[in-house]
Amino acid sequence: MAGPDERWPRWADPAIAAAVAVVALVDLTAMHPTPPAWQYAAALVMACALAWRRRAPVLVLVAVLGGILVHDVHGALLNNFYTPLTLYPAFYAVGAHQPLRHGAVAAAGGLALLLVSTTIEGAPLGDYLFVGLVCLACWGAGAGIRTRIATAVEAQSRARLAEERQARTAAVAVAEERARIARELHDVVAHSVSVMVMQAGALRRMLPPDQTRAVGVAETVERTGREALVELRRMLGLLRDDAERVPLAPQPGLARIPELVESTEAAGVAVTLTMDEPPAGVSPGVDLCAFRIVQESLTNVIKHAGPASVRVSVGFPPGSVTLEVVDDGRGGTPAAEGGHGLVGMRERVAVFGGRLSVGPEATGGFAVRATLPLESR
Repeated sequence: MAGPDERWPRWADPAIAAAVAVVALVDLTAMHPTPPAWQYAAALVMACALAWRRRAPVLVLVAVLGGILVHDVHGALLNNFYTPLTLYPAFYAVGAHQPLRHGAVAAAGGLALLLVSTTIEGAPLGDYLFVGLVCLACWGAGAGIRTRIATAVEAQSRARLAEERQARTAAVAVAEERARIARELHDVVAHSVSVMVMQAGALRRMLPPDQTRAVGVAETVERTGREALVELRRMLGLLRDDAERVPLAPQPGLARIPELVESTEAAGVAVTLTMDEPPAGVSPGVDLCAFRIVQESLTNVIKHAGPASVRVSVGFPPGSVTLEVVDDGRGGTPAAEGGHGLVGMRERVAVFGGRLSVGPEATGGFAVRATLPLESR
């Protein structure tokens, strides 16, 4: 997992190491006019190791503690300025860029080496406790920031996976609803084509034998219609599930909305129906689409609205049919509970170029309003 400062540019760590190295050299020169070469070497190793603090934090800690031990072995008291600038960042890097268990082991080992260094130097135990506590605090700060970032990254990952899963579920729901709509429209289209074929055959038989051209046209229409029926059956075979049975009843329409109202009332929901007389020019597809929208809306009322009453209105302004199903229940959104009913309604309305409005009412309850353009037969 990335550490808390992985967004820093790559040159940041070498730049920090170079700055600490300069401070170390200046500090050494100020403390000792002619310091030995081994002190320069140890200071440069301790400072330059910080350039790898994110890639190899444990090795950086070892290098810094090794430089401190070299000073102690040679009897040089570490009352300098650059040692904390290397020691504390090294402990922080172990906490920030190592897994918690490995970092804890490395920090414990580092504190043990510090104790050895203090013993060799002969410094008071209080100095070790102070430096050890600061080192432990630096490691804890790095580990805490790393843990918080890990939690945030995991939450983002879960949210992204949830969005992707929701998108896949929505895509599957849309595909299923489109296949269902296509199966239903297949029956409507197949019925219309069958009527055309029958009428073409009747016309062919009614024509006088001497009108060969007209008879040939009627035969062509009849043959083409039968071929279209065969292709429609093949298309239905692709759309229908293996376990799905072919419906034997005719497709429902607006004339059966009163039956929907009765069945809804039988389920314990009071329904008020206002329905105008349908005009003669309602196409079978629009007729079926309007019925399904009212059916799905009433089903959602039964499932999601709780104790409620519902008002159903079906009107036929010029050139369109309007549907309105409004309940006074608790106003829950069906889609929020995993249903695909609203998806199906949207797809059906889109097929016929209509408009759909769904959502909670300002005064409470839930409303479905749809407008479908009428198509001539």
